Amino acid sequence: MIHIIGPNDPALDALDEALARRPELNARLHIIPWPEYRDTLMAGLTADVSPWQAAFVPGHIWLPELAHRGLLAPLQPIAAALPEGIRGSYDAGDIIPSVAQECRHQDEDYLLPLFTDGHILFYLASCFDFEEDVPVISTRALLDLARKAHHPPKHTGIALKADASEIFTDWLPYLWEAGGRIFDDSGRPDLAHPANLTALETYLALRAYAPPQTHRFGNAEIADVIRRGEAALVATWGGQAAPLFLDADPPPPPYRAAVFPTPWNATWGVGIPSNQPEAVQRDALAALMQAMGPDTDAAVIRTAGSPVRASTYTPEALARFPWLAAQQEMLHRARPLPADPRLGLFLGDLYAFVHKAFVGEMTPRQALEAVQERALAALAT
Repeated sequence: MIHIIGPNDPALDALDEALARRPELNARLHIIPWPEYRDTLMAGLTADVSPWQAAFVPGHIWLPELAHRGLLAPLQPIAAALPEGIRGSYDAGDIIPSVAQECRHQDEDYLLPLFTDGHILFYLASCFDFEEDVPVISTRALLDLARKAHHPPKHTGIALKADASEIFTDWLPYLWEAGGRIFDDSGRPDLAHPANLTALETYLALRAYAPPQTHRFGNAEIADVIRRGEAALVATWGGQAAPLFLDADPPPPPYRAAVFPTPWNATWGVGIPSNQPEAVQRDALAALMQAMGPDTDAAVIRTAGSPVRASTYTPEALARFPWLAAQQEMLHRARPLPADPRLGLFLGDLYAFVHKAFVGEMTPRQALEAVQERALAALAT
């Protein structure tokens, strides 16, 4: 039996259904609650022999570290030993280029992608009249847009996913558009860069037009805001769109989908642990390639909303699913985090100190300088 672990995300239902239709693949998906997932993953990858044969990884967030440490097996050598029919049915060339690139590290493929989580900006059609089918809305314009649409208690101008566990990624489109950066050209942390300060000040100013508890909003709370139409502008993941907009009872208010000029996206893909026999690695990859073809990608639209194959974005699908054109545009525009394995040493501090600035415990400058200091200290050890 091939055992696969993944987090509790609705997109994985598409893979679970595919495996159930193919019992001959002898593979089973095990869902691990998100708070326990990183520890479970690392325990298996660092064991003498992995207790499971494949695992989901959030693309460029963890992949550079895991690949650098040799904990995941490069996929090309394993795939080369598989029958041509299996490789052909998977059709790797159909994967959207930005998604495929995120599944690589130093020119080696490490992950088969299943779904993405990237920024989609939902807006109330009753508040805005953008001419484009998929408006591109600058983060610099949001303050004025939110101010004009701010009509509590009917709805606030904007809702921010600003919980301490989410705030750094919620802020990233502002950072990228402002020209901010995490490392300088020499690879040294540069978190107190003036553009970073500008981006953080832009983000913090939006709190004046957000719900009072927005500093505690994570995915669930943002989803509730959309369901109840409580904000005119709401950014969340494309991978949350299907549960929100398909078969909702009652249906949510009439939100439409836009994108940021430079959104952030993370691709979730499945990799093969390096600490297991080559024959087991081949069996696991063969099962996954057969289960994760175009049909499963089409099913990801219905379970999550964020497919990874170009062929899935058909004219019929784009017309049927109101967020899908924005999802496609987001994938063309998305900018990942730097593919530097050292980022994990201070990534948690970025979340913590940006949140301190958001709730007023520190000024934006103090927060960024504190992260810079911690980053330099972490890299010096």
